[in-house]
Amino acid sequence: MSYSAFVVCNCYQKGKTTEPPHKEYIKFDEDGLYLNIPNDLWNKNEKKVLQMDSDFDNWKNNACEHNEMELSDEYLSTNLGMGEFREVIDRLGGKEKFPILSEFLPTANGGILPAEFASKALNELTEFEKQKIDENRTLLFEKSTNELKATVNSETYLIFVFTAYNKNNYGIDKDGFFILENVKENGQEVSYVVFRSKNFIQKNISKEKFQFIDKKTNNDFICNVGLHPHESNPKKEYEFLIKESTVKITDEYKYMTEPLKKLAKASIESGNPIHWC
Repeated sequence: MSYSAFVVCNCYQKGKTTEPPHKEYIKFDEDGLYLNIPNDLWNKNEKKVLQMDSDFDNWKNNACEHNEMELSDEYLSTNLGMGEFREVIDRLGGKEKFPILSEFLPTANGGILPAEFASKALNELTEFEKQKIDENRTLLFEKSTNELKATVNSETYLIFVFTAYNKNNYGIDKDGFFILENVKENGQEVSYVVFRSKNFIQKNISKEKFQFIDKKTNNDFICNVGLHPHESNPKKEYEFLIKESTVKITDEYKYMTEPLKKLAKASIESGNPIHWC
């Protein structure tokens, strides 16, 4: 799951678009510009209504200078990234210091940040960027490419891989990479750490079988999901390392603050809300 957001433009209201199809049914509100087709028309001729919707969507794609009539359209982060940003907002003051962000940052796809709060949201983002605080991070790298596979605040933990039927989960914390095995005991699900390492090998046994081997102790565990599975010609082995790093908190969360500021500015300019999607 991931999060994006957009703010619609006002080109139609300002007469800056080409002539739309089915103009008599056009409506504009906080959801943007759309066809508001009466139920009786749906009931009489559903096929015709579906064609009208298709005509309208095709028109919107090129109606004005903005793609799909969106003044701003930004990718935000994965579900994990959004969760980390919400957590750090809470840790740095939460509802007392960042009331708008605390209330309106999305927890699911859908919903809006009303335009009336966009200016306050921008002020809170600016205040967040003034924080002169360092954060200790735990990072998991693939050694040969130095590709970052996962990162987390060292004071907490991150579960970033869920295997089939949730039998095993992979995560990292300050003590390293770990694999959990989830089992039912007395009607409840219990998780046990079955592998942990700060430097380990992933050995590709087959397409659905991977052996994790700690380089220091030679302890191992076999599971059905690899950490580096997306190459067309994967190697037989990959090495992974856990590293520690201290970063400025404002730099670490630019992936979220920069697009959010663009969205807030677009909302202020247009008077239209930010839509989470």
